[in-house]
Amino acid sequence: LGKTVQVMALIAYLMENKDNRGPHLIIVPNSVIVNWKSELTHWLPSARCVYYVGGREERSRLYVQEVQAMQFNILVTTYEFIMRDRAKLSKVDWQYIIIDEAQRMKDRESKLAKDLDRFRSARRLLLSGTPLQNELEELWSLLNLLLPDVFDDAKIFSEWFGGQGKGNKQDEHWLDT
Repeated sequence: LGKTVQVMALIAYLMENKDNRGPHLIIVPNSVIVNWKSELTHWLPSARCVYYVGGREERSRLYVQEVQAMQFNILVTTYEFIMRDRAKLSKVDWQYIIIDEAQRMKDRESKLAKDLDRFRSARRLLLSGTPLQNELEELWSLLNLLLPDVFDDAKIFSEWFGGQGKGNKQDEHWLDT
């Protein structure tokens, strides 16, 4: 699929053509952070990246020296560390928040989803190689995370897009168009 490389192409475009140097936040599962580091080093060598992982002392040092001082373009961290250090990391005005394996966010009531509500960003991008399992609630959860002001009510979303099953007037209308 090349999601990682596509994200790097987007960031390179933002930096080179839009003078948008971040800060950008990339949130990934722990199992792929090494891959992200390798790809960023290879494809975006000019970007200053912070890999926000490690023990409490290491993360505190990174926060003070790199994050608080805004000495980076991209911060890559895991779901776990976003939740642990949300009070500090949510203080940053992010340009992009990019969430890898976003299907994890299908439960809008999860702790991670609620923590991310505290983060400010100009844009959000969700990456997923796993198709939705045909559940409207999952789709609403992801859209609400992206655009909470637009997709603010799950009930209304369901009324608009849920339909009532085969043969109802709403379905017939869609078939005629």
